Amino acid sequence: MCVDTESVFGLWRGITPTLIGVMPARAIYFGAYSTFKDKFSSYGLNGRAYNFLSAAGAGSISATLCCPIWVVKTRLQLMPAHSVAATAVATRQNVVSVGFAEVETAVATKARPQFSSVRQVAMDMYRKEGPRAFFRGLSASYWGISESAIQFALYEECKDHIEEPTNLKYFLAAGACKLLASLCTYPHEVVRTRMRDQRAPLGSKELKYRSMIQSIIKIYKEEGRRGLYGGLPAHLMRVVPNAAILFMVVEVIANQD
Repeated sequence: MCVDTESVFGLWRGITPTLIGVMPARAIYFGAYSTFKDKFSSYGLNGRAYNFLSAAGAGSISATLCCPIWVVKTRLQLMPAHSVAATAVATRQNVVSVGFAEVETAVATKARPQFSSVRQVAMDMYRKEGPRAFFRGLSASYWGISESAIQFALYEECKDHIEEPTNLKYFLAAGACKLLASLCTYPHEVVRTRMRDQRAPLGSKELKYRSMIQSIIKIYKEEGRRGLYGGLPAHLMRVVPNAAILFMVVEVIANQD
């Protein structure tokens, strides 16, 4: 679909905001997670429940601070294909988006993508929709915190049971935990993407997707259960190896001390 209309380079549209966002998002998340864990430990509070709460707290902070970046990324990936040429001329630059993330987002929203610049998309959003547009889908992101919380809690539990730890074991454990967490919570990804991609004039309240619960019910009524899991295979192909590599690298760095 994407390759047929835009060549293989269309699979990387949105890579610029992704790279801009992923570094601070990961830094904020892991920093906050360690801080929460240390704080709980200082009061003698340890165990699965506190690992879960630490991950939830870290996810809340990261989701809030980085939401504008992810909204712009989503808009870049899903802008209408018919204006590709006009936008490229107007901005004098093309931006390419995120491999599997592009496919997953396109399937989840059934939309057609377009090239544009990060700056143009951000300015256009602010002018037409106001600052609130940059936080569209944040409520769904908060629901999605459960995914990271489940993932971290499972991973901490797995680590405690790994005998003779190796990088491969960390890699497999992290990948398996991410897979389980994603399968349990995936519908929030679909809802969040659709909420972020909504365009509404400044001051307008006519939004199709207004809240997490309302959106899930609407998607289910209109598209059935399959609608809530649109793009799942592509999502798993992206996030599972991503998490496995990330956690393995974190363990390698931590074990060097």
